[in-house]
Amino acid sequence: MFPTSINRRLVLALFALLPALPALSLAAEQPAASHRVEAEMLDGTPFSLAGRDGITLVSVWSPESLASRKCIWELQRFAAAYASRGVYTLAASVPIDRNALREFVAKRHLDLPIAILGQHDLGPLDETRLPLVYVFDRQGQLRAAHAGLYAMRVLERLVAPLLEPQ
Repeated sequence: MFPTSINRRLVLALFALLPALPALSLAAEQPAASHRVEAEMLDGTPFSLAGRDGITLVSVWSPESLASRKCIWELQRFAAAYASRGVYTLAASVPIDRNALREFVAKRHLDLPIAILGQHDLGPLDETRLPLVYVFDRQGQLRAAHAGLYAMRVLERLVAPLLEPQ
């Protein structure tokens, strides 16, 4: 048996790694290739990952998901803080009634870009793990992913390797 102080450090180190495990497993599933992500914004205009020249963070969520509702405020804070650093943030709802989504957004005074997810090649979206976050580099390649609840610091860690040094 290890001395008690080593056991405590080992347990603390494992707890520190646990939040990163979903991101690591999702990122490992995806090859480093350009991805197809298309959505329709609430105003009816199309969104496509193709041709975007900046870093793009897409959060796949649903107003019906408790975890998604808890994270949407963190996503809005992130979008406001990182737009000036060249990060485009999109909240892409899994298919839902457009009017119900508009009502949800208006009632909560959300002002980040919100769309309904359409065609994509992100693989099956496990709605039990919503929200899902995907970070794409300037060439449209998937560089990071995270499943489940997140806070601002998780989003910051996902985009940090892609940001230019300030």
